[in-house]
Amino acid sequence: MPHLLLDPLEPRWLMTNWGPWPSAVGMDKVFRDYPWLDGGTNSIAVVDKGIDYYPPYLGGIQATSTVAPRIVNVYDWRDNDNTPFPSESEATDTSSAHGTGVAGLLIAPPFDDRGYHFQGILQSPNSKLYNLRINRLNSQPTIQLALQWVIAHRVADHITAINLTDFVGSASTPQYAPELAQLKAAGVFIASPVANDWILEPNPRGPIGYPAKSPDVFGIGGVLLNRTLRPQTQRGPELDLIGPSESVTLPYYTPSSNTHTVLNIGSGNSWATPHVVGAAVLLQQIDPTITPDEIMEILQDSGTPTVDPDTVSDPNGDIYYDALNMYSAVGVAYKVRDDIYDQGTKPNDNLAHAGVIPIANGSGSVTNLKLLTHDADYFKFTVSTLGDYDVTLTYGGVEAFPSVQLLDAAGNPAATIGSDGITRRLAPGDYYIKAISNVSLTSTYSIAIDPGTPIPAGIGSSGTYNGLAVDGSGNVNFAWFDSAAGKLKFAKQSGGVWSSASIVDNSAGTGNFMSLALDSTGKPGIAYYDEPNTALKYAHFNGATWDITTIDSDLTTGYYPSLKFAPSNKPSIAYYYKSSGDLRFATFTGSAWAVSTIDSRGDVGRYPSLALNPISGRWGIAYEKTTTGDFRIAEQAKGGTWGITVVDPTKYGGGFISLAYTSTGRGAFSYYDAFNSDLKYASFNGSKWVAAAVAAKNSQGLYTNLLFDPISKLPLIYYFNKTSNSAMVARNTGSAWAFSTAAIGGGRQVFATLAPSGDEVFSFLDDGTGDLSVAFPV
Repeated sequence: MPHLLLDPLEPRWLMTNWGPWPSAVGMDKVFRDYPWLDGGTNSIAVVDKGIDYYPPYLGGIQATSTVAPRIVNVYDWRDNDNTPFPSESEATDTSSAHGTGVAGLLIAPPFDDRGYHFQGILQSPNSKLYNLRINRLNSQPTIQLALQWVIAHRVADHITAINLTDFVGSASTPQYAPELAQLKAAGVFIASPVANDWILEPNPRGPIGYPAKSPDVFGIGGVLLNRTLRPQTQRGPELDLIGPSESVTLPYYTPSSNTHTVLNIGSGNSWATPHVVGAAVLLQQIDPTITPDEIMEILQDSGTPTVDPDTVSDPNGDIYYDALNMYSAVGVAYKVRDDIYDQGTKPNDNLAHAGVIPIANGSGSVTNLKLLTHDADYFKFTVSTLGDYDVTLTYGGVEAFPSVQLLDAAGNPAATIGSDGITRRLAPGDYYIKAISNVSLTSTYSIAIDPGTPIPAGIGSSGTYNGLAVDGSGNVNFAWFDSAAGKLKFAKQSGGVWSSASIVDNSAGTGNFMSLALDSTGKPGIAYYDEPNTALKYAHFNGATWDITTIDSDLTTGYYPSLKFAPSNKPSIAYYYKSSGDLRFATFTGSAWAVSTIDSRGDVGRYPSLALNPISGRWGIAYEKTTTGDFRIAEQAKGGTWGITVVDPTKYGGGFISLAYTSTGRGAFSYYDAFNSDLKYASFNGSKWVAAAVAAKNSQGLYTNLLFDPISKLPLIYYFNKTSNSAMVARNTGSAWAFSTAAIGGGRQVFATLAPSGDEVFSFLDDGTGDLSVAFPV
């Protein structure tokens, strides 16, 4: 079996007392190993004598006239109405409720009977049965009308198979032959039972007639529980496959007493046919492009050869018919219906057998690839030169874009690849691409690796402290401290093109601590530390130049500034007053800057992070008290006073704090616990603050950046893993944290932000170049 994405097994898959026939044809193993194969959105037309759509074992409720949810009533040509119910007594027509048994084998919810477990082959709520009741006294014309209805509705209702039973048959070409041909040409799988009269009067050993004789219909016979051919089964070249036909457990209906029951003695080729049709639909779910003939070829090739006992002494040799093996058929389908990389003895379903993408001059590609449902495709490529590379997966089909990841040499996720691809700076070494989809892709896809367009020289050069912000037009604003030049610099990317780097403040040694934010018009503001003057400064871009203001120059002040704009467009800054170890807060009143001290008890205020509560409209500041090594939050109350809460009384602090508020106004912040070398996360649950470790293995958690996913509303944290020397992302799933690698070969100074579109943009120090790099995940 290929390496596939397994969903958690439901309790019913773990049962061992499956019924004899589900075990014999491998249905139990299909449900166990391929739990996602449930029919998907593929539906079946049941052309029969009607389906009882009220029984509880199909989900109906007769007392309230509630139709079984997966049965769609179309028309009744026997009673000429829209309720194709098996209305005739079995005294008049012994097989009047025949379609009910077919429906049960195809879609019955799980049930237990006589100590065994059973269920229909197709369990998807979106896999329907279309109930078309023929007139047994006028079968040819009414079957034709039923098939014409299928032709008209098969696309809209996604009908991909037909379980056809013609109880009269036709010695010559049937009236509905043109419809059969049209449906098969459209990819609809049609199966019908061959007659049960090989050893019975009035037609012993008669040849197989229509509809099974038709080249557009697959004739299905029976096999017994002892794995021998059912004696009553008609034989001949038109017998395509044999299936369960003795003591088949199936739901049924007794019209005379209006009772619903479960039969354990259902016998006949009619019950083999829905087993085959159900298996065919599973293969269609694996590969929607498969044709009816290709389906039958797989079913035959994977089947169990069963000898015709009447040919044992035949001088021309024994004749064998293939008996359905559903589990084997699914395994063969995954092998032969995939692309060349997934065939053979070592399919590319795991890291060890990844298909190779040859790289020459920084480029390489593979095309004409297929992705079957829940089948993982792995590809490997090797980079020989440090540089930026564009990695793209191109798919233009109607299905949702598959889940695609870039993996490092050890198979750890390094980035998510979206429909627009990604650009990554890659060091020499091996990399992998993993693609997987919850549904089969109906078109092929391709993968390409090409040299990317690097960030222009000078942008991010020798960078340390930095900030990113994306405006409403998707333009990226990037500011950083160039440690080699001792200057605060700025660049902007518009339409994918970077401006040249410019100097914000020409004074030497300015910008070693800095914080960037955008005002409501999209213009950047930067708070930063002026080292020569030991002061806090603020620069705002007016559209042409930078307006620079000194906000606080009291001794040594302005470390670790955190800048934000209020909805009024007025900036505020939280920062550390080093000389006396205080947490300070500066806010612009409209005409001047007002400076206040928030906390001054001991050495307090390092690594402040400022955020605005969207519900109260008031500020909060998360920070560290170095004297005691604890993490705190100060929040504004009505009247402008501040309340201070000790959130985590760690021993040695650690800093790298990032505060954010949820859309409901609850605060949370990420930070680095230096005593344990852990990444931690604290959040307010409505009554108190709760702190917990997010990543506690090795040394990780510096340079944290807390964001809230705009869709899930759950937190995610970008941070630096010192042990692996990489930028990482921890994403909360609602019950746990999931981790992925954002950048390899560096990650200090990581800074992350959300664009208005919801895209994540981040920067990090690339050890290979010594410069900051900006990455744009999709």
